[in-house]
Amino acid sequence: MEKELEQFEEAFRLAMTSDAVPMDELMRYVAAALGKRLRPQLVYLSARLFGDINDSTRRTALFVEMLHTATLIHDDVVDASDVRRGQASLNAQWDVESAVLAGDYLLAKAMMQLSDPIDSPILQEMLNVAMMMSEGELLQNERRHKAILNEAERVKTENGELYLEIITRKTARLIQGCCVCGAMSVNSSLYTLHSSLISDFGLNLGLVFQMRDDILDDDDPETTALAKQLLPQYLDKALKALDALAPYTIDQDAFSSLRDLTVFCAERNH
Repeated sequence: MEKELEQFEEAFRLAMTSDAVPMDELMRYVAAALGKRLRPQLVYLSARLFGDINDSTRRTALFVEMLHTATLIHDDVVDASDVRRGQASLNAQWDVESAVLAGDYLLAKAMMQLSDPIDSPILQEMLNVAMMMSEGELLQNERRHKAILNEAERVKTENGELYLEIITRKTARLIQGCCVCGAMSVNSSLYTLHSSLISDFGLNLGLVFQMRDDILDDDDPETTALAKQLLPQYLDKALKALDALAPYTIDQDAFSSLRDLTVFCAERNH
C-alpha cells in the first residue's frame, strides 16, 4: 500500500486547502496532524479484492478521511477536548466557533469529492453512514446523561444491546462503508455477487475496532467489561466473513493485508 498511501497523502494535503485565508489556516493545521489512515486503507484494500484501484476509489478514500476528520473536530467541541492526535484541538487552539465552522466546511468539501454522477451510489451509501454516526453520538450522550442521573436502562446495557447499537452507529458503520464503497468503486460483478460478505466483514471489523478502543480507554467500567466480553465474538465473525470471501478475491495480497489488519485492530495497544 506504500505507493497508494503516498499518493493519498499528497491528494489529501492538496484537498485540505481553502481560498479564504482563515479557513485555509485551519485546514492546514488539521492536515498536519497525521492519523492512522485506517479508513482510506480499507477503501483501497477492499477495492483490490475485486479489481483495480481507480479514480473513483481514490475519491472515496478522500471522502472517508475528510468525513472522519470532520466528525473528530465536532467530537472535540462536544467533549470540550483540548488535544487531538498529539496537538491542540481546533477548539483549544482557536475557539469553539472556528472549530464548528471548520468541521462544517470539511463535511461540505468531502461531499464535493463524490459529486460526479458516476459516484452517486457511493455518495448515497456514505450519506447514510454520516447520518447514523450523528445518531450514534446522540445515543451515547443520552446514555452518559442517564448514567449520571442513575437512570440508565440497566436491562439493555447489561446484555450489551444499547452498547452495540451505539458503537454500530458511531463507528462500525463508517468502517463498513469504507469496505463496501471501496469494493463498489471498481464496479465488479464479483462485488455484486458477494456484497453481503464484504458488508458483514466491515461491520464486524468496525465493532472490533471500537471495542478495542473502549478497552484501551478504560474510562467506564461497564463499557470496558462489555467490550472485553464481546470482542472475541465479533473478531471471529469478522474473520469468518473475510475468509468466506477468499475464493472470490483476485488479489491475495490485499486479502492477507485485510486479515492482518483485522487481527491488529483487535490486539493493538494504542
